[in-house]
Amino acid sequence: MSNFKFGGQAAGLDGIIFLAGHGFDFADLNLNEIAKIRAEERHMLNAAGRAGMFFVAHAPDLRVDNEDGLERIREAVEYAAVFQPRTVTIHPIMAPGANSPEKIEKKIKEIAELAELASGIGASIACENTSEVPGDMRPVLDAHPQVMLTLDIGHSELLSDRNKSLDFIAAWPDRIAHVHIHDNVGGNTHHEDLHLPLGEGRIDFAPIMAALRELPQEVTVTFEMPRQKAYEGLLWLRERSLT
Repeated sequence: MSNFKFGGQAAGLDGIIFLAGHGFDFADLNLNEIAKIRAEERHMLNAAGRAGMFFVAHAPDLRVDNEDGLERIREAVEYAAVFQPRTVTIHPIMAPGANSPEKIEKKIKEIAELAELASGIGASIACENTSEVPGDMRPVLDAHPQVMLTLDIGHSELLSDRNKSLDFIAAWPDRIAHVHIHDNVGGNTHHEDLHLPLGEGRIDFAPIMAALRELPQEVTVTFEMPRQKAYEGLLWLRERSLT
């Protein structure tokens, strides 16, 4: 039996209805759109409950080492309690080129606070790779055993001659809780993070999905692309026996 659960992004009732109607297991709350989610919260919960769907969440795309950014992330984690998400993804930005030793220490402390806050709502903080290699995550993962990883397969295609996903799986097999899946054609800047539908880039998903399938834990997989393309991506994986 597969350890995968598949989902898509949602920032309102329309997203929940689409995902439920197309057989997805969960909704990934886009907390960048927290005002819209608040306005439709009750309807989203009711629709997800009827469909037997659960939630994960993605915190606002802000920096934890910025006081305003950290406060907004903290508020989003606290608000997400009503949806009981299994994980809350953040962007820690741990690559050496973006940090001084002092900044790394500051991030470790701030992520610890977020992890404790998430634990209080029954969730885990999951740090997503953007430009990092696996070793860049070591300071925060070694410091906080309760912090997990969100493996972004598309981001892993950037800043490298080969996709880094297998390296992350090999380095941190027990820490991968969540996955973002989308295609890409590589590149050396964030502007080349294209979030293409599966099959429209150059990523070889077969070995990556096979390695994830070997992990003993349940792995939630969010298609980070527009809804219809997310559903087509799920079919694309099924047609190739990658689910």
